[in-house]
Amino acid sequence: MDRNEVLERSRKENQLHDEGVQDAQQKGRRVGVAGFFLFVAIVIVYNMVLGISISLPVAFMLVYLTCQAWGQYVERRDTIVLITGIMGIVGTIAASAAYVMSTLM
Repeated sequence: MDRNEVLERSRKENQLHDEGVQDAQQKGRRVGVAGFFLFVAIVIVYNMVLGISISLPVAFMLVYLTCQAWGQYVERRDTIVLITGIMGIVGTIAASAAYVMSTLM
């Protein structure tokens, strides 16, 4: 069996662990995260210009960061990431409460 046959067979057997697929997924996530944060920033600026509460887009941003920190903490048990996650939870609750209060008035 030559090298190409071995590589092709390995790809077929390990589709979930193919480094090329994993690299493409990681790059896609980076672009998705950058696009998400850019859009949130645009919405925040737009709301500030119009005098609308920015608590909802801030809550979306914080819940994403909190979930990401939680996922990293589960895998690595890094104390700094845990602290980031806890602060994110507090910020998410505060921003969500501010949004609810702004809609009730």
